Amino acid sequence: MKLIVRQIVAHGEAVRELRLQRADGAALPAWSAGAHIKLALPLAAQGPVERRYSLVGAPGDTSTYRIAVLREPLGKGSAWLHENVSEGDAIEVDGPYTSFSPRAGAGRALLIAGGIGVTPLVSIAHALASQGVPCRCHYLVSERARAVLLAELETIGAVDVNLHVSGEQGGRADLGAILGPYSAGDVVYACGPAPMLAALRASAAALGWPAASVVIESFGARSNAQDEALTVHLAQSELTLSVAPGTTILDALIAADVFVAWDCKRGECGNCFTQVSEGIPIHRDVCLTPVQQQVGMCTCVSWAGGGRLVLDL
Repeated sequence: MKLIVRQIVAHGEAVRELRLQRADGAALPAWSAGAHIKLALPLAAQGPVERRYSLVGAPGDTSTYRIAVLREPLGKGSAWLHENVSEGDAIEVDGPYTSFSPRAGAGRALLIAGGIGVTPLVSIAHALASQGVPCRCHYLVSERARAVLLAELETIGAVDVNLHVSGEQGGRADLGAILGPYSAGDVVYACGPAPMLAALRASAAALGWPAASVVIESFGARSNAQDEALTVHLAQSELTLSVAPGTTILDALIAADVFVAWDCKRGECGNCFTQVSEGIPIHRDVCLTPVQQQVGMCTCVSWAGGGRLVLDL
């Protein structure tokens, strides 16, 4: 469906909030806490490229879809939305979809947001508060100006919001101290950059949290300024691809019409797991076990060192 950008709200220099509505003002499809929409952006010559953004606000508002877009240094989609979209423009939107949502639990609910990872947690906070679930939100940012949507979180009366600014508080937050020991029924919902989520999972495991009680969604570009161009050889199909930094290996495979399963494109689901025959993977997923990472990689987010990679495809 085509939606109109009715309003653009700036949250500092790096974040733009787009408020999308139907051209005729009719109601949008209903959505639930943690939902996201897919935007089709004209980034490639071969056709639109899909990018996913979480819906912000209280679930049930079908008048407007709100998304907050952080401009990432190596993020082509976020750069395009910052540079090319104006109020009144139309954007092709699909969804909403829900893969990150509140779960029933008799214990406490912890929300841990890293930077722009706060976006899906706002709707989850609304949902938990409406259900009377005791909820505490820890919002982790490098500087106070990056705490976008903090004021909105603080209006949700039943949610205890704790802001941690690493630049003011002597370093990064102690995730183990935030989590504390596990009690039956406790659930933690976390969204943020992959390194934060990996550290959170490690801390949770050390404190005895069951994996099923740690619900995560990752955010942020996985590219790194030090990434080298890759030559990716596909052993079974005898095809060789050149993949430039800023383009994922998965997108290069799709563009070359190579069949590969995928879903989240965030390194969370493991559907794009591919065995590695040669090369040195740089793992940036948050779903594979150490054993799985020894033999393969998630092509949607991970990269490789040395400039060459051979995949069993």
